[in-house]
Amino acid sequence: MPAAPSDNGHIPSALRKAVAAIPQAFRNVGQTLSISLNPSEETAWLAEAQHRLQRNSSRSSMMTMPVAGLLVTLAFRPWVSLEWRMAWWLLLTLVCMGVHVGSRWIDRMTARDAATISRKSKYATLFSSAYFLTWCSMSVFLWSPGDPMDHMLLVLILACSMAGTIVLSAAHPPIAVAALLIHAIFLVGPPALGHSALDVELSLLSAIFTVLLIGQLAVQTNGVNRLLTLEHERAGLVQNLRAAKRESDMERGRAAQAGRAKSQFLSHMNHELRTPMNAILGFSEIIQAKSFGSDVDKYAEYAAIIHESGEHLLSLIDGMIDMAKIDAGKLSLREDNVDMAWIIADAMAREEQTARQARIALVSKVSRGLPRVFADERGLRQIIANLLSNALKFTQAEGSVTLFARVEEDGGMAFGVADTGIGIANEDKDKVFERFGHGRHDVTEDLKGTGLGLAIVKGFAEAHDGSVELESALGSGTCVTVTLPKDRVLAPENRRLAG
Repeated sequence: MPAAPSDNGHIPSALRKAVAAIPQAFRNVGQTLSISLNPSEETAWLAEAQHRLQRNSSRSSMMTMPVAGLLVTLAFRPWVSLEWRMAWWLLLTLVCMGVHVGSRWIDRMTARDAATISRKSKYATLFSSAYFLTWCSMSVFLWSPGDPMDHMLLVLILACSMAGTIVLSAAHPPIAVAALLIHAIFLVGPPALGHSALDVELSLLSAIFTVLLIGQLAVQTNGVNRLLTLEHERAGLVQNLRAAKRESDMERGRAAQAGRAKSQFLSHMNHELRTPMNAILGFSEIIQAKSFGSDVDKYAEYAAIIHESGEHLLSLIDGMIDMAKIDAGKLSLREDNVDMAWIIADAMAREEQTARQARIALVSKVSRGLPRVFADERGLRQIIANLLSNALKFTQAEGSVTLFARVEEDGGMAFGVADTGIGIANEDKDKVFERFGHGRHDVTEDLKGTGLGLAIVKGFAEAHDGSVELESALGSGTCVTVTLPKDRVLAPENRRLAG
């Protein structure tokens, strides 16, 4: 009888692919280390940012590690003699003092050229490696042959130290790699040389733990580099926006006779850009000046504000691009199986703080078991985000904003936002869906926007073969309902096929 088919034939192929990927992985590691240790003029900014981030995260550690070392020596009092414990602690203290002095010397290298940044990175890696060697040498100084509790405690301390150090040094790949290798040697080596079964197991577990941390380090390093790249690009965007603003100010006088809609749009866009741009400039200057010393939490708080302002700027730019595509008839949809209920819940979560600060109640009226729709997720997000933002903007304190979604009798889906705000006059209802249209200026001149929000809502709705309906009266609130046709509403059995 012929043998049953087996998947074992696929194993050599998968193994060959894994082996073939190893050289590329090493090349990637080499390139990453080269950017930090030998940066070019084009990548010098990244190496400097890595060094600065690493320095900020470890600025005070060298002065606190002798205290930690003293606690370690006390923990090993039952197994290790005082002479060996004090020898290790004194060595650790001297090295920490030397590394601290060396780091202060590196801080005085203020030039921003690639050669100086390379020297700073190499010296920082050297000093950090000296510290790691001294700290991890506890597994030699404090190793007591034949004492399993001593061995397990050493492995535990070094494993925790390795994990924490990887997190703190992920911003600087050379230091992170040095930390990983040195910790791994002292974590795996001494137990591997032991003669008991426990030592062998500790060595094996330590090796597995090291492999896991290698993957974690790769993920964290890539993530940090992406964040630094985004920050660099955002800084360039701020500079470009400042230059664009200066140019816009000069052109504004020449465009005084342009159409009313264009003039209105420029005025409102200037207001929309200034708010996040001022936040980015102001808080980035505080961070650059190191106004709070080594208070990393304060810098992180300000960096979050800068990131939020950058996202707001990006949303403005996306809105303009979407409007241009809608006008040109080139708006393309990436349709998929989309959960409308989840999009509404996510939008409410994003605006919850804004509503709370404005003392506006957010209410959800989404039908139970709401089916999914075959649509462009980003487009639906834009519709909900614009409607919700508009409702919050024009609703007064103690009012409410309701997000709803339901299936209509004809099988289509209706969703939208209703508010108890100031409403829209009848003569303005047709204007609000036009580009740069503001139907409430006579009532709320202090509330401004780009005027693209409802125009984008209409564009995305019509791109989905849907429609938009507005119900409002001055002083009685507004309800905007978007309706998608029934052929876009998915039955449960069709969800997988649409995806």
